[in-house]
Amino acid sequence: MKPLLIPAVLILGLTLATTVAASKRAGEVFIPGKPLQQQIERIEVELNDGETYSELKPADRSRVREALVRMRTAVEQHPNRDAMPEQVRTDVFNDQEIVNTVLTQAREDSRLICQREKVIGSNRSTTQCMTVAERERYKDKAQHDLSKAQHVGKIVN
Repeated sequence: MKPLLIPAVLILGLTLATTVAASKRAGEVFIPGKPLQQQIERIEVELNDGETYSELKPADRSRVREALVRMRTAVEQHPNRDAMPEQVRTDVFNDQEIVNTVLTQAREDSRLICQREKVIGSNRSTTQCMTVAERERYKDKAQHDLSKAQHVGKIVN
């Protein structure tokens, strides 16, 4: 019975490790092993649909677009990755990291979070849903209004 238990534990461990590695890769915008040109086109479509990266700031959006243009130019000049000069390959990798970082953060900011809250003076609770970015803006505005009210002495609506 014991000899069968050890391989089962090893298989379970390998399956778990593979699942964890796949989940880490799923968070990235660029998927390793897929053609770079197709991925650039997919990202450009997602940027233009007005929904996928809706919380992306204009400065970050232009930063991503510039990186995508540089990557597209490099891929068009050197279609074969193996024939690509080392410096160009490094630049493409760095641009991929910029895009991954900015768009992963934007995806996190676009997540919808719902919570149940009781309205003041009522026992009924309602569901309030906001994106992470909206919650952050709401918190910053409330802190700003409170600070202004403390300095000026009047409440701001």
